[in-house]
Amino acid sequence: AHIQTRGDVGARFGDWLGEAGSGAWIEGIAIAAPEGFDPADLSYQAVLGRGWLSPWVDAGQYCGSRGMALPLLGFRVRLQGEAAKQFDLKCEATFVDGSKAGPLGSDETCEAESLSALEAVRITLLPRQSAKSAPRARR
Repeated sequence: AHIQTRGDVGARFGDWLGEAGSGAWIEGIAIAAPEGFDPADLSYQAVLGRGWLSPWVDAGQYCGSRGMALPLLGFRVRLQGEAAKQFDLKCEATFVDGSKAGPLGSDETCEAESLSALEAVRITLLPRQSAKSAPRARR
């Protein structure tokens, strides 16, 4: 992500990117596909205004601005193909006005009701249980 006054910053899936309460907004994101993922199976959009989303981009592509002082107001991430069959996705966010969103699933828009600037995000991938490993109901 590109964060106001900090520049480009990275984080792993499951870790927070950005700092809640810092007041520094996120200006853009690029989400790298985890090892073994087809980049086309992980895509995302930025919320630019009320009802205004950027075009979808595939994993590894930058979405947003750098050095233009234009905050993202949220984001949406989706899994498709094999990734969607094997993983569940959870997205959470904090915003500069103190609002929080999530956890939300794949293809759900993560934004504040107030449309405040995005401050920190956490994207978690959880392996789905196969039918064989799912716990059985007791009778």
